[in-house]
Amino acid sequence: MGIIDRIKQRFRRPVPLLTRQQALQAIPIRNPALQWQENDDGVAVIVLPRRKDTTGKILAWAFSVPESRPVVLDEVGTFVWKLCDGRHSMAEIVSLLSKEYKLNKREVELSLNEFFKMLSKRGMLMVAVPNEVLEQLDAKTRKALGIKEQPPAATNENPTTQGGGGESADQSG
Repeated sequence: MGIIDRIKQRFRRPVPLLTRQQALQAIPIRNPALQWQENDDGVAVIVLPRRKDTTGKILAWAFSVPESRPVVLDEVGTFVWKLCDGRHSMAEIVSLLSKEYKLNKREVELSLNEFFKMLSKRGMLMVAVPNEVLEQLDAKTRKALGIKEQPPAATNENPTTQGGGGESADQSG
């Protein structure tokens, strides 16, 4: 591969692992290990603990990092956070959010996708992919999503939970 091909490949937009319709069936779930509550203003305050690995300990010692830090969501973020309870799909959250705030559904999808990516990177959210979606995926895509075994039969309605949300919640496709 020549240098030009490598440069082109580096700037090429990644191909989404799931189609838009498959991503809309995904179910976002709050990290159950995190504590959160609503403050007096009615917005969610999520407590993120300090990293416990060696890097986290060194940074805590060097910079006096507290044991935890609060993340305060705005009104819309709180609305979405409450819906990430494992019972609502992305499509349902998009619909409820667009109705509540009178927004365009496509714009909501794109913004919600970015919000979920950010929450996933921080370990605040994970995405469950329903088994009927997993059964549609080829081996390469399942591997890219971190799924090691063949999905169970379609009669099982429990979704398979996958950490992260960047790839599986990609709305373009």
